[in-house]
Amino acid sequence: MKKILYSVFMLATMVLAACSSDDTTEPVVKRGMVLKANVEDTDTRATITDTEGKWKFAFAKDDKVKVGNDKVDGYYTFTNKGTVFESTDAKQTAEAANWCAFFPREEIDLRNQSGKFDDVANMYALAGATASATTGSDGLTVTMKAKVAVLRIVGVDKGDCLDINVQTDGGYVSGLVADKKTAGFSVQTSNTKVSLLSTPDAGVYYVVVPAGVKLSVYKGKELIKATRAEGLTAGKYYTLLTGKTTDKEYATINGEKVEKEWVQLWPGGPKFAKENVKDKLTFTEACKTGDAYVWGANWRTPTKEDMNFVTEHTLTPINAKVEIQVQNGVPGILYTGIQPGYTDNTLFLRAEIAGHYYAFYWTSTVIVQGYGAFLDVIFSESEYGQYWFNPKGMITPTTKNWVRPVLAK
Repeated sequence: MKKILYSVFMLATMVLAACSSDDTTEPVVKRGMVLKANVEDTDTRATITDTEGKWKFAFAKDDKVKVGNDKVDGYYTFTNKGTVFESTDAKQTAEAANWCAFFPREEIDLRNQSGKFDDVANMYALAGATASATTGSDGLTVTMKAKVAVLRIVGVDKGDCLDINVQTDGGYVSGLVADKKTAGFSVQTSNTKVSLLSTPDAGVYYVVVPAGVKLSVYKGKELIKATRAEGLTAGKYYTLLTGKTTDKEYATINGEKVEKEWVQLWPGGPKFAKENVKDKLTFTEACKTGDAYVWGANWRTPTKEDMNFVTEHTLTPINAKVEIQVQNGVPGILYTGIQPGYTDNTLFLRAEIAGHYYAFYWTSTVIVQGYGAFLDVIFSESEYGQYWFNPKGMITPTTKNWVRPVLAK
C-alpha cells in the first residue's frame, strides 16, 4: 500500500493590530496572526498527487485551516495567501493555552462523495496541536498528521450499482468533527444507512473514511471489507475490488462440460477466456449464441467494442497496454491491464507466421453490410505494421479466423 506523505505546519504569530480597552482591569488582547506553513505555492485547491509510488499532500493558495485553543469555544480561520496563512481576527491568549489546527474545516461531511481522485484533498482530514501550552505571542508550531484513510473502490461489473456505506461500532459513518481534547477528529455516525458513494456503474472511485477505528465496508448489504479493532492506518489508501477479475466458468464442448479460465482487463470490461476456441470458425459460426455457440450458452464471441484494448493504428492504451511477445515458442500480442486492480491481469492472443506475423480474430460486429469485422494485426518481431478492425471480413464458408470467447453474462 502506498503512503501519503504528511504535511508539517510551522505556524508563527505576528501582531498586526492591538485593541484598546477602557477597562484597565482586562488584559490587552492582541488580534491578528500569520501562519507560516510548509506548503506548495500553487494557484489551485489542495491536491494529492501520486508520484513514484507515494502520495503527496500539498496545500494551495486560498486553502483554509481552522485553528483554536482550549480557552475559546470556536475556531479562527486562516487562509493560505501563497506563502503564509493569514487571519485578521485570531487572538493571542492572555494565559498559556493548548492550540490545535484542523484541515480542511472543523466539520467534514463524508456523505455522497464524488469518488473523484481530485476531490480527495478537499476532505483529507489533518490535525495537530502545539507541543506545549502557549499564548501564541512567540509563535506556534503545530505538526499536522492525517486522520483518515482512503479507499480506492474498484467496481468490477458493468452496470453494477455501487452503494458504498461504512459501519463502525456507533452506526453508519457520516462525517468527522474536530476534537480539541485529542487534537484529532471524532467520528459522526447515524442509526440509518448513509451512503459515502453511490454510482450506477463500474470504475475506479476514491472514498475518504476515518482511520484508527474498526470499520466494516459494504456494497449495499454485501460486506467487502472488515478491519480489525485498530482500523485502517491514517495516511494510507487501500484498494478494494467489488468482485473477481479472474476465475473459471464452464464451457459445453461437444456435449461435455469443461472449465475454462477467464480474465478481465478493466473495470466493467468483458471477461475473456484465456485460450482460443480450438479450431478457427466462419463468421456465421462465430455469431451463434446460446446453446448453439461453440462453447455453449455461458460464452459468446466478443464485439468490436469488447476488444477496444487500444486505439487502432496508434496503439494508444484505452484499457490496456499492448506489446509483441513470444510465449512457449508462439508469437502473439500481449495485453496488460492499466487500471488499479488490473495491472497483474494479462491476455495473450496467438499469431501465425507467413513471412511475417499476423493475427486475425473475429468479432460479432457488422460494420459494412454483408461482411464481418475482425481484429487485423500484422507485425514483425519488434514492431507493428498494421493494427485495426478490418470491416470487410468475408463471410463465406471457407473464410475462417480465430475466436477468443468472452463470458455471455
